[in-house]
Amino acid sequence: MITRVRPCYNTTRTTIRTFFGSSKPQSYELSKILHGSPEQVYNIVSQVDKYKQFVPFVEESFISDKEQETNIPTKAGLVVGWKDIVERFECDLKCIKNCKVNAKSIQLDLFENLETEWNFKEFSKDKCQVDFKLLYKFKNPLYDKVSFMFAPQVTEIMIGAFEKRLKKLRIEENMHKKHMKSKL
Repeated sequence: MITRVRPCYNTTRTTIRTFFGSSKPQSYELSKILHGSPEQVYNIVSQVDKYKQFVPFVEESFISDKEQETNIPTKAGLVVGWKDIVERFECDLKCIKNCKVNAKSIQLDLFENLETEWNFKEFSKDKCQVDFKLLYKFKNPLYDKVSFMFAPQVTEIMIGAFEKRLKKLRIEENMHKKHMKSKL
């Protein structure tokens, strides 16, 4: 399994930093090879309404709009909590089946900017390369400063949650297939 986490904290531009943080959004990238197909990983990521079942800190998750013809989600949201902080936000989604899921927050109470991008491509038989990007900037400069220290670990935890979900669903799928074969 290959994992690379790259803090991309404004590496291509000179930034002006203040005592509390930077003037630009923070960016993190992670690439990982997962045991599953691009379709399986895409299905887990695009089903935002299921996040409350397996993503840490997500207290509620929902899909608020879908394309009528394809049933692909176009708007979704989360209620995220940690200690005494609870925030609700909604995102526009752009999903390309089995290839990509982009989310951009449209409710910016806590963030000036919040975007995620997931890209999926076949790595080998039954394996998928996942490239994940997170771009964010808090409105509160103190939150920005604190998050700079923890964002890489939080990114790893979040990706780990999706990886565990994939493993669980693959085990359930295999058990179901074995059960169906035994009935024949």
